[in-house]
Amino acid sequence: MKVRNVPILAACILALSACARTPDLETRTYALDHLQPGEAVDLISPYVFTEREGNPGLVSSSERALTVRETPDNLGRIGAVLAEYDQPAPDLRLHFRLIEADGYAQADPRIADVEAELRKVLQFRGYRLAGEAVVSATDWSEIRQSMRAGGRLYELTGRVYWPRRETIRLEEIALYGEGGSALSTTVNVRPGQTLVIGTAPQSAGDATLLLTVRAEVVPDA
Repeated sequence: MKVRNVPILAACILALSACARTPDLETRTYALDHLQPGEAVDLISPYVFTEREGNPGLVSSSERALTVRETPDNLGRIGAVLAEYDQPAPDLRLHFRLIEADGYAQADPRIADVEAELRKVLQFRGYRLAGEAVVSATDWSEIRQSMRAGGRLYELTGRVYWPRRETIRLEEIALYGEGGSALSTTVNVRPGQTLVIGTAPQSAGDATLLLTVRAEVVPDA
């Protein structure tokens, strides 16, 4: 009796073909000087094929490094991406202003750059500058600054998050007055943009306070 080995032979050929199509992977570790590990993983994820059948790509992170297992071509692309983005973050200058909104008859030239926009979105009859502060910041920095407005002392706190040097995220920006928290919010602002963060009501009969911020990138010296 002849034993037919055709199906077995075909299965072996298919298995060998599948093995031949599985790419060879290498492992490489990249030091991180400025990027946070989570940011770096997000940046390189398009080049790490974790769902590849047979030989998936892998990535792991530590506090200041990434270790990636991928094809040599993809490892080269990952290195180029990290070299482009793992750079020192420029400093930011955040210009905060407290503006009193009430029935002021005359325009305040000190806030001419924002008054027209305020009138488009708010219903107050007039605005004037009550206090201001300039804060230097960078990615993952904290804000703590005193501000005076109308004879009262306020404290401004919050955190700055600037991932990939795009939109600036001002997290948990809070304004504290004598009676406690007057304002607390999280907003996104672009470099060069002036944004109204929120309103802070005062005592009955007092003007409403508006908190604005303008974000600027500090040019290299």
